[in-house]
Amino acid sequence: MKKILSLLLIGVMLFSFTACSSTPPEEGQNTPEKESIKVGIVLSTGGLGDQNFNDMAYAGLLRAQEELGIEFDYVEPASVSDFIPQHRIFAESEEYDLIIALASDQTEAVEEIVRDFPEQKISFIDATVDLPNVSTISTKWQEQTFLAGVIAGLGTQSDLEKANAENAVGVILGMDNPNLREGVVGFEAGVRYVNPGAEVLQATVGDFNDPGKAKEIALSMYNRGADFIQHIAGASGLGVFNAAKEANKYVFGVGGNQNAIEPDFIVATSIRNVDEMVYNEVKSFIEGTWKQGVHISGIKEGSVGYSVENSNIMLPEEILAVVEDVKAKIVSGELVPCNDADKLEEWVSQNQYNK
Repeated sequence: MKKILSLLLIGVMLFSFTACSSTPPEEGQNTPEKESIKVGIVLSTGGLGDQNFNDMAYAGLLRAQEELGIEFDYVEPASVSDFIPQHRIFAESEEYDLIIALASDQTEAVEEIVRDFPEQKISFIDATVDLPNVSTISTKWQEQTFLAGVIAGLGTQSDLEKANAENAVGVILGMDNPNLREGVVGFEAGVRYVNPGAEVLQATVGDFNDPGKAKEIALSMYNRGADFIQHIAGASGLGVFNAAKEANKYVFGVGGNQNAIEPDFIVATSIRNVDEMVYNEVKSFIEGTWKQGVHISGIKEGSVGYSVENSNIMLPEEILAVVEDVKAKIVSGELVPCNDADKLEEWVSQNQYNK
């Protein structure tokens, strides 16, 4: 590891990069006309240590470094305003075969790079834009959180120790963007698919790295009757876990399996394998199969789902049986979870769980 300083851009701006050394690829490996490729990744504003989105993306690149012999640098934006200058630093250097952008709030930055550096290849994780020389990797957020919603909808009316008499659950966003909002809709759709009368409280932190504020919001939800909360909040979600522990209520993780962080309170994690997405983008680039365009996957493809592994909470077998049955309905195409808040009420009226 080594630190390198960024270029001067629009005044004096200092950014830290961490350059990772690499080993040459194996003989015969199809590389883009040089011994190893170099990747630059612009992380989300939560930064490393979020035990979530950024950490998973970084893990994917570490794996690519070890197995594929790449080099990579990364930057940790302090705010959304950092995205454009940090992307430009990578592109202007002409050193990076592939730039990886994380999350749809980097859309403006990606669009600018595409316009000003038309030869630059970009992998855009967790977005839906269709741009030249951009491979957009998107998952169905509504499917990622739907099964956790089913657990919450059934669990809030169950005899689980920490469940209460109120028919209410909650969901907390870090930042409000279209993809994550689909996760909110998916969670509520899952809840109301099995429990149409449930109230689903919603709130937004306004930051992916403010666990203190997230904890306050979560405690307020628990005080209003919620006994299960799904977070979609990056590092802010750690504050939701703290609130669940303090209030002695239930919570869901998101992204990589977070159950072990607070195994007595985290019921399950709404899984999405970001590390695999990042690794596969680099691997396809090396193998010459990387393609521009929008690539979307969900439960059927195994990209998203849920996990109860490493949680100490024993969900009743009847709840797990329903969750697996619902999952099978989604895989078969019999059930299509709602992703549009404006259509949710109509969707709920037309979709109620029956074995």
